[in-house]
Amino acid sequence: MQPGRNDPCTCGSGRKYKKCCEAKDIGSVPTIEPTIEAARQALLARRFERTEKLCTEILDAEPDHAEAWHLMGLAAGQTGRNERAVELIQKAVLGKPDDPVIRTNLAIALRALGRLAEALEQSDSAIAIAPRSLHVVMNRAAVLFDLERWQEATPWFELWTELDPKNASAHRMLGDCYSRRRLRQQAVAPYVKALAMDPDSIEVANNLGACLAEQGQRAEALAVLCHTAERHPENAAAWANLGVAAKNLGDLNTALRCLDRALQLEPEHANARWNRSLCLLGQGRIEEGWLDYEWRWKTSEHCEERPFHQPRWDGSDPRGKTVLVWLEQGLGDRILFASLLPDLVRAGARCIVECDLRLMKLFVRSFPDAEVVPDTEPPHPRTRQPDIDFQIPVGSLARWFRPSLASFPKKSGYLVPDASEAARWNERLARLSDGLKVGICWRSGLARGMRSVYYSQLSQWGPILTIPGVQFVNLQYDECSAELREAERLFGVRIHVPEDLDLRNDQDGLAALIASLDLVISGGTAVDALAGALGVPAWVLTRSIGDWWGLGTDQCPWNPSVQPFLCDAAAGWEPVIARLASEVCRLKSPELCHSGN
Repeated sequence: MQPGRNDPCTCGSGRKYKKCCEAKDIGSVPTIEPTIEAARQALLARRFERTEKLCTEILDAEPDHAEAWHLMGLAAGQTGRNERAVELIQKAVLGKPDDPVIRTNLAIALRALGRLAEALEQSDSAIAIAPRSLHVVMNRAAVLFDLERWQEATPWFELWTELDPKNASAHRMLGDCYSRRRLRQQAVAPYVKALAMDPDSIEVANNLGACLAEQGQRAEALAVLCHTAERHPENAAAWANLGVAAKNLGDLNTALRCLDRALQLEPEHANARWNRSLCLLGQGRIEEGWLDYEWRWKTSEHCEERPFHQPRWDGSDPRGKTVLVWLEQGLGDRILFASLLPDLVRAGARCIVECDLRLMKLFVRSFPDAEVVPDTEPPHPRTRQPDIDFQIPVGSLARWFRPSLASFPKKSGYLVPDASEAARWNERLARLSDGLKVGICWRSGLARGMRSVYYSQLSQWGPILTIPGVQFVNLQYDECSAELREAERLFGVRIHVPEDLDLRNDQDGLAALIASLDLVISGGTAVDALAGALGVPAWVLTRSIGDWWGLGTDQCPWNPSVQPFLCDAAAGWEPVIARLASEVCRLKSPELCHSGN
């Protein structure tokens, strides 16, 4: 007897009769293969609704059809429905667990959702099935790149370029991997190949130029970026990138010409305007520089402004007004710009300072005429009170209080350390032995990627660390134990580590330690900013790049106790390290110096 249309089909498929043998008998369901091929073609043609309709027809007849679930998932992903894409492709994986393409596409959908750990698991399983499949390898490389696991990603990008040697993106991302691992020399070749395949890529040209510049290949770097600007004479970004490269190489005149050209083409180009401000400040054109400095908030290099509703203080007479000042940028900048707070108080303002938690104790003690509140999220209730007339980021005070070199302080020291803690450190340091007590910090905690060229390595400090009769105290505030051990092995010197002090977060304790030292040697970090703010001598190993805080001088107008030791933009660190070592020697004991030093 023939079953009812809604009864289970007698063929044993488990489906209803009307969806199974009856449908086949009457020819109401098309043959699967032509329909799935039509769905594939619809997907390629970006006819996503058509894709889903055809796949739905197939799944009505065959609910476990893996490729139909797969194609529907791809259509969902192409239309931004990534959660739905994951759900659909997971069903496809159940139907075809050994299909590396389906697993890879599931990983891609997971990546789109930021679920990188799960994407990596799918990538692992796909690689196990098809270790040299281009689609699988591409995804594997991309997942590891997204996870910032540059070293692991590198061989997969190398394999990708082997399998697909004419793919510019593969070569570019291989170059990016090397660059992020600080392997600039290795990054050059893939960037060159990527640029040859895509000569209009401003991004690749800029990265290649940066890598060449960091290796001291100044002429080659500028040639690449000049060529890009020549190819794209009406492209503001090309001129802006060339200007930034010239600035980073210390050629401020060329940088300004390029940045001005970018601004002629695109007056609202924030990155060009911001870098122009740094060039102007670096040349000592201070008043002009501070005007463009306000563009920093419109660039990707800066965090968002604080969400305060009060109007921005515009330099008008602040007497009798309450002004909320909030700190900005990195820790060193916050300390440096805090030198402006007493000026605002002297001008007659009631000053409220929203302060980094790490600096609270130090600022409360150092600025007794200001009201200091912690920087919290959401902002502290005091910052919302109706008595506040104006608000301003601390760096913007410079426009009003530091318009010329003559307006900078003639003496160092505006932060006050804890006297009892400083005395305790004095006692501890005295127990080390006689001689100079010198604190050292050789790099920023952010000395990664393109920034690393601005810092020397502790293993290069032999001429300094081997000066007899000097006691060195570690002030490097991030993980540096391996570097310390290597330096001690190379130079046979003990570098004292203050184990009971959190050098990163306890800035008040660090200030007390620094105040007890004879000298700080640093690499352009928050440590030398703090030393200068305390009035402690600080010698800074830095690139001679017309840095903005020098304001056209070879000194530090912000803090006279800070002395830069300048290294040419393309030179090695050895000569300037030797010169600094000679000065330490003179400071300690002139008779130890070699004649002529």
